[in-house]
Amino acid sequence: MTRPFDAQLARSAAITSQCKGILLEGEIPAHRPEAVDWIDVVYHLSDLDIYKGCVTNFAPFVYEDGKPWPEKAAPLIQDGWACVTECFVTEAPNATPDNTNWYATRNLGWATTQPMIEAWHISDYGDLSKYKNVSHWDAGNIGPTTLRRSLSREKAAAMAVQEWILERGGVPHDM
Repeated sequence: MTRPFDAQLARSAAITSQCKGILLEGEIPAHRPEAVDWIDVVYHLSDLDIYKGCVTNFAPFVYEDGKPWPEKAAPLIQDGWACVTECFVTEAPNATPDNTNWYATRNLGWATTQPMIEAWHISDYGDLSKYKNVSHWDAGNIGPTTLRRSLSREKAAAMAVQEWILERGGVPHDM
């Protein structure tokens, strides 16, 4: 489920669809008024016996200066939510599976992550065998050209935020 959504909408979607899992997008910085209230989302979905995950560029889990804010990720982690990291290296070169995994595990507290990569650039990612699962994002190639361009601009803006976060979060340069 992509934004905009709130806890009630996420719960309603999960129950109405009778899904086996829900993957919610976490891209809006926590300090912005339209940001998702993750504590409320966890509360409203905690009784549902479904797989839960957050696909993220880390923006909801950092302070305004880009430093990690693990307390923002803690409710998701404590409730067993998976962390799917956005790894779109053509738009954010530092957003590799290794760098995003390092950031999520060392700075935010997730035990492990699952990378989401660009399907049409799979060869740019090298060996992904150490990751349990790898998701493939291909929305930029779906639909009419005008839609692809608008999706690309939105995704590029989100990836610029992620690049900025990774630069300030101390991701080692020797990975």
